[in-house]
Amino acid sequence: MSTTVVSPRVDAPVREDVPERILVLAPSRSDAEACRRCLGIAELVHEVYEDDASLCAALGRPVAVLVVAEESLRGRAGDCLRAHLAEQPEWSAIPVVVLAGRQAAQRHCGREAWDGFGRVTLLERPVRMISLIGTLRLALRERREQLRIRDLLAERADSIAQRDEFLAMLGHELRNPLAAILICADVLDTVPLDTGRAAQCREIVGSQARQMKRLLDDLSDISRINRRKLGLNLERTDLRQVLSDVVSQVQGDIDARAQTLELEPNGAPVPLLADPMRLRQVFANLLTNANRYSPEGGRIRVKVRTERGLARITIRDNGAGMDERALSRIFEPFYQDRGATGGQAAPHAGPRAGLGIGLTLARSLVEMHAGSITAHSAGPGRGSAFVVTLPLAGAAAGQQEPAARAPSAQDPGQPELAARPAGPDDAAAARRRILLIEDNQEFAGGLKYLLEARGHSVALAHDGVGGLRTAQACSPDVVVLDIGLPGLDGYAVARRLRRMPGLSRVRVIAVTGFGRVVDRESARDAGIDCHLVKPVSLADLEAAMAG
Repeated sequence: MSTTVVSPRVDAPVREDVPERILVLAPSRSDAEACRRCLGIAELVHEVYEDDASLCAALGRPVAVLVVAEESLRGRAGDCLRAHLAEQPEWSAIPVVVLAGRQAAQRHCGREAWDGFGRVTLLERPVRMISLIGTLRLALRERREQLRIRDLLAERADSIAQRDEFLAMLGHELRNPLAAILICADVLDTVPLDTGRAAQCREIVGSQARQMKRLLDDLSDISRINRRKLGLNLERTDLRQVLSDVVSQVQGDIDARAQTLELEPNGAPVPLLADPMRLRQVFANLLTNANRYSPEGGRIRVKVRTERGLARITIRDNGAGMDERALSRIFEPFYQDRGATGGQAAPHAGPRAGLGIGLTLARSLVEMHAGSITAHSAGPGRGSAFVVTLPLAGAAAGQQEPAARAPSAQDPGQPELAARPAGPDDAAAARRRILLIEDNQEFAGGLKYLLEARGHSVALAHDGVGGLRTAQACSPDVVVLDIGLPGLDGYAVARRLRRMPGLSRVRVIAVTGFGRVVDRESARDAGIDCHLVKPVSLADLEAAMAG
């Protein structure tokens, strides 16, 4: 046997796992020498064999193109090649170049003799060097295209599997709170509303509904970030107050698993130029992740340090931990670390594994604040740490940060962290005549009750035409309307309101399930002053009414 291997010419990227390797079987010494000389000059990766057994053994490694003398196909080499080619996956069709004599080429032209060898190209001997090299280059290009198709098919399969897993988990995450809400609805039908059980059901309904809202908000935010449609409302913000708010927000989940959550140290305010709502979203996702993947009775610590113009926040747990593969992928959309338990949730995962979007969203929001987030773990079962780094407000402005001090109402540079309670005069000034146009009667009735309990006067209509008629009759200060109304939609209602005498300046607020950017743009074009996406809190609605 004789073998020659030559380094490849750089015509295209060569995959390490599938080198562009040309195997040649040339029993004739003259053919073998000619192939070695031609392929060497062309700087193509090649291995030339002069016996069947050596070629068959070489097929155990990846191959790009086969070159075989026609007479070799009638023996053991032919059987070996047919068996090897028959086992190829559907995307693969290894090009086979057959060196044939004139009579053999004519004899087999149009016959089925080559069917078992797949993609065959016949070259008549004596073969000109330029013909052989040109044929091999075309064959290599064809093989590269096959490998590209293979990679696309693998990506498609991964995407389908990821989509199916995501949809299954989404269904799970939505059905759980829905089941609790429906059960509580049944219970409320059977008990007096002033009992302890009724109060417990109301608490469960509120908690589960807020969980669903957080889930839908995260999904919406991921979509908006991917389309570069999510903006930040930057203001001077105290990081410690943000963290304190988030700890209060997740404390119920921490207590439910008998875990300990420590925020240390308390210290002075840490000023940032940031969107406080988005920062709360970041740290809520990180603490929720720590809660889910820490054991019952586990410990979670949040530590804040400032240095060199940066705030560094470390969230450390003693939970499931991660291996190197999980660490490299933990911020990918929809990724969840399931390897340690054979496809199940991580060893200490809580009752919900989540959708795998919280950490992706956290990273995106941190980077939008000109910060960074990293994940660390000593390995499975040894806990995890997430480190968020954010620029301090003074550092971001290129100034020396003054000594930190508590915010005050007289200090215009720092907003108050708690709103002043409204007094009687404030409440009287806030009372408004409201027209609510909403076709979902259950939602409309509940919102009407809550608004009236706040001292507002509320008129109700369930379609666009009725809403316009009621608006003309009651001259509201504020119109709260759905977009997906029967008959006239909310956009058409808003346009007509603007043309009605005495209503051209009425404040119009959309409360709708349509939350895309195009929906907001359509609302603005229709003359709607504020666009709120369901579900909406009463505080947000009243803030919108106040402008």
